[in-house]
Amino acid sequence: MAEKTKVAFLGPVASYSHQATKLAFPDENTHELIPVKTIREVFDTVQARGTEYGVVPFENSTHGPVSMTLEALADRGDELRDVVVCGEVYLGVHHFLLGKKGGRLEDVRRVYSHPQAFGQTGRWMRRFLPGVEMVEVSSTSKAAEIVATGGDEGWAAVAGEMAGREYGLGVLGERIEDRGDNETRFFVVGRKQEKGEGRGKGKNLVSFCVGSHDEPGALAEVLGCFRERGLNLTSINSVPGLREGMRPFEYLFFVEFEGTGQVDEGERVKGVLEDLESKTKGWRYLGGWESARR
Repeated sequence: MAEKTKVAFLGPVASYSHQATKLAFPDENTHELIPVKTIREVFDTVQARGTEYGVVPFENSTHGPVSMTLEALADRGDELRDVVVCGEVYLGVHHFLLGKKGGRLEDVRRVYSHPQAFGQTGRWMRRFLPGVEMVEVSSTSKAAEIVATGGDEGWAAVAGEMAGREYGLGVLGERIEDRGDNETRFFVVGRKQEKGEGRGKGKNLVSFCVGSHDEPGALAEVLGCFRERGLNLTSINSVPGLREGMRPFEYLFFVEFEGTGQVDEGERVKGVLEDLESKTKGWRYLGGWESARR
């Protein structure tokens, strides 16, 4: 029997990352899904060839980008040179307030969850649990595990229904997200292959620093290259640069863009990457992949 392809995800089991990974790699006969403790560890294990792929949350439709994923993509220590984005998957996210079976909402005094989940359920929490202690942990399923294995009826977790079943918890509140259309986009990451592979495949991600943060229009000039090439920008994010020679409040930018679908799309992508070479500092191509949405 052929060895299974290994895929890392943010665990423990029953996390939203676990669900997204099962969507991206549904065949249990050919893929082994491996939970790890942090988003950074997903990247590290792919870089070290411990797994072929990893799945990480990138952005949420309600609460925005996932900072720990951006930090890993920034790779300021130059430790993740071989890791690139090679796919994406969307997951509808519905949060539940989970507690000990038999517990009551009015008894809850401490809630565990991931920062993103707290951000996506803020209105509900303020309305029904004002002033409650909110404890941030590494994932929603970790929150469920903590509540299941410790504490008392005053502890609860914001997590998915799947986590509630996995850890034997009761439901104190269901579908508590602020928006019913709450959705998270996950990236599939792998190791880059031959030079140029994936470029122009529909979506692409690059990172860069502008030549001078003091020069008016420096970022606009770079972004104008995409417009001139007919390439549509689909997301822009930034993190503090923190690289050698950079001052406080100078930034590393991430730009995601898609091609036109025309036959010369690959050449357009190649052209804009040449533009980045001449107009930016420390740019990096972070992957190309087929869009999960048409």
